[in-house]
Amino acid sequence: MKFKYGRKPVRFDRLSVPRAYVLALHFAALGPPPAISPDWVSAVMKQSPAGWLMDGNDNYGCCVIADCAHQEMLRTANVGKMWTPSEAEVLVLYARFQGYTGDLSDSAAIQSFLQDNDNGCDELSVIRYLEETGWAGRKLASAANLDPTKLDQIKWAVSVFGACRLGINIPDSAMGQFEKGEPWAPTAYAQMDGGHDVPIVKYDTSLFYVVTWGKLQPVTPEFMTAAFADGTPYVEEAHAELAFDWVDDVGSCPAKLDLAQLQRDLKAIIA
Repeated sequence: MKFKYGRKPVRFDRLSVPRAYVLALHFAALGPPPAISPDWVSAVMKQSPAGWLMDGNDNYGCCVIADCAHQEMLRTANVGKMWTPSEAEVLVLYARFQGYTGDLSDSAAIQSFLQDNDNGCDELSVIRYLEETGWAGRKLASAANLDPTKLDQIKWAVSVFGACRLGINIPDSAMGQFEKGEPWAPTAYAQMDGGHDVPIVKYDTSLFYVVTWGKLQPVTPEFMTAAFADGTPYVEEAHAELAFDWVDDVGSCPAKLDLAQLQRDLKAIIA
């Protein structure tokens, strides 16, 4: 089965570089990340017998919004009752980024609109929307780019904030590996197949684990640092989405991380 992609090319704004610098400094001060991430996944599985859900990403290029849904499932499951966004809620948010201005309660109209307006999203626009407007009454406190080549930064984001959003240039080998239940790993002569968005929600001593197309997919470190023959990286962007209230509730902040100072440093950056 051919699933959908939908991530547009990476985009930056005036907040991207200074926020990335600030968060990198705070993470670097912590030293090496834990060898194994906290278990954020079990809480989701306990409350969702159906697993992570597809969120419409089999029919629409809504992977960036599906990532939002999966991160919300993870955050809410680990502090109490899990919020599981429905496919209709995912498509409502996705339709906003496709230019839909009609009745948001009319699922048939939205699906009809998306048949001709299914053009994907860039990650930064969606993240800024989650900061400024929010989704279902929930807003991010902040967000910051990570250096996708610095795997320690990605591990710290998962350990402290529960997940790390990735923007991937998917190689044509990845779909077959997914369907066979194999880890994503680089292959010789791979060609780029599309842009995709997935959240890392777990890692251990040998693999990372992302949520994509309704499943937990293992990813090798070699995939994370691989590039195509022309030098284009597989992993093009990474983002930490900062929900400080969630960090307080689950107690995931390491002793060396001054969370209040991190908040002050990020707020001091003006676009």
